Amino acid sequence: MNTLEMLALMIIVVVLLVWRISWLASRVHRANTRADRAWSALDAALVVRAQRAAELVRMPGIDPATALLVLDAAAAALEPDLRRGERERAESDLSHVLDMVDPMLPASLRELASERARARICRRLHNDAVATALSLRRRYTVRVLRLAGRTADPRPFEIAEGSIGQAGQPVIVREAEN
Repeated sequence: MNTLEMLALMIIVVVLLVWRISWLASRVHRANTRADRAWSALDAALVVRAQRAAELVRMPGIDPATALLVLDAAAAALEPDLRRGERERAESDLSHVLDMVDPMLPASLRELASERARARICRRLHNDAVATALSLRRRYTVRVLRLAGRTADPRPFEIAEGSIGQAGQPVIVREAEN
């Protein structure tokens, strides 16, 4: 091989390497953006779920103790200055309270059930996006070349998703850690 062929080969290798690194950086950025957008959708779904739960208080026929319990849990979930762990606990508590009062609610209240299902789906989508972003960020090339930039690692949002079991007790369903 002469020097011109060696130079051409080196240029091709460098171009391919730069292309691969930029592709990986773009993929990491898209994964982080997807996790951020999924968090925004989850946050909005959780807020709407808590607002719908708080509206139960105005429903005719609901006893005052149940109304107070639901309102307290919904207000705790709607608190604006909660840290991440506190928000997870407040949302889990709201899930448990809604599971306990669900048998007492009339069947015509389907809006709350759809908001609960939407929040459950959004949480799963968020946690999936976070798992994808974290798996990309753990790659050796991404860590060494700092392709993730200075952004903080996204975190999954873990809350108890309750459903009524056989004995009327809430059953906690959690996603497995990836």
